[in-house]
Amino acid sequence: MKKWFLAFFIIGILFGCAKEKENQQQSLQNFNITKSSTKETADANLNQSVAKQAVQKIREKREIKDVVAVNTKKKLLLAYQVKHMQRFRMKQIRKDVKEELENLFPDYDIILSSDIKLFWKTEELRRKLSKDGMDEKEIDKQIEKLEKLSNEKA
Repeated sequence: MKKWFLAFFIIGILFGCAKEKENQQQSLQNFNITKSSTKETADANLNQSVAKQAVQKIREKREIKDVVAVNTKKKLLLAYQVKHMQRFRMKQIRKDVKEELENLFPDYDIILSSDIKLFWKTEELRRKLSKDGMDEKEIDKQIEKLEKLSNEKA
């Protein structure tokens, strides 16, 4: 009796989970909304090509688990996470990342952090930037806040 109950329970879960993916597909079927910005500085705000290039380049490193970046006309804020077993080499990884970014973007003031809190805050800023279309001054102010936070020592 217990075996039959267990068999029906497992089959029920399998079929239930299989349906869930189909339901997700249907709910997202007509979800293609685009947002346009009417601000004058919209091109400068949404032009995150430098940040995208930096993320793409740093993500190629085998020691790096995840990367997020935001840029203005003069600053590049990049936060990254290092794979667990690579934490013994944090100073060397930071040095390599900094060197590579300085070579790629010599005109930018580069701010790096491997702190998880700064990673989350940078990700939040990036999402807000793509969603709301912030202006350059606002982004710069947020980056300065995060830079001060990264320079604080616990």
